[in-house]
Amino acid sequence: MTLMTSQHPNARLSSPRNARNAAQSSSLVSSKRRRIFSIVSSRKTTTTRVKSFRDENDVESYQTVANPLEYTATEREAMDGKNSLLWQKLSPAWRVLLLSDGSVTRHLSVLGGKGFVNDDDDDKDGATSSALSESNVKVEVTSMKPCARDKSQPEDVVKIKGPLVQREVYLRYEDDYDGNDGEPKKNKNPNPPLVYACSWWNANALEKFMKKREETMWSNLRKENVELYREVRRVYLGKNRRLAKAFGCEDLDEAIWARHYIFWSGGEPVTVVFEAFSPKIEL
Repeated sequence: MTLMTSQHPNARLSSPRNARNAAQSSSLVSSKRRRIFSIVSSRKTTTTRVKSFRDENDVESYQTVANPLEYTATEREAMDGKNSLLWQKLSPAWRVLLLSDGSVTRHLSVLGGKGFVNDDDDDKDGATSSALSESNVKVEVTSMKPCARDKSQPEDVVKIKGPLVQREVYLRYEDDYDGNDGEPKKNKNPNPPLVYACSWWNANALEKFMKKREETMWSNLRKENVELYREVRRVYLGKNRRLAKAFGCEDLDEAIWARHYIFWSGGEPVTVVFEAFSPKIEL
């Protein structure tokens, strides 16, 4: 009795023993192939899981608005009224908030309607009028720790020499105030943040300039009578769902405006600051 295989048109006649050996050989090859395929598939699956894990949990060193970034411009480009997206999309007050070299804390206080100080209060308890006029804006320090340098940081962080310390804060109105022309707040719910700020310092400079770290950066620097120049370097428009949630946005994909700048003193960079502004600020 002979068998004909159907594997190829030119298949040869073979004996039962050869057919049996061929079948066993084919089975062995198939088994090996299945085992190899299983191993490869397992490796592929493992690699996919690791990649997915990293994508979901690869936390940036601070809260950028690059998820995704929709627009960025240098200060000069942002000031170009003909071509700048800031001029096309934002009110004059919003443009001041992003491009001014003044204190953002002072701007929020003034724009909120309580940016004034009584003469009798000036220098009370050793405080400056600057600090008092910002008393309706409070700072919440969320993190302050040594940090490594990474590519997600603004490019100007390289100007800060030596060991880095990263400080993250939220700025918000006091809980009994809602920024409505200085009137007391009607409800007692905590106010959402208005600004997220992250700053990078040389460790020694932080010790020198930030004596009271529970206060705003500007308040600390003014109390030390530090002569400062704020150089706005770049503005951004992009998304960050975590920040949008913190700001109290209903749409977590709402675009967020941000900027970064350098504080200079005596010709040396003191700190680099990134600030992201809540879309809920009405200006």
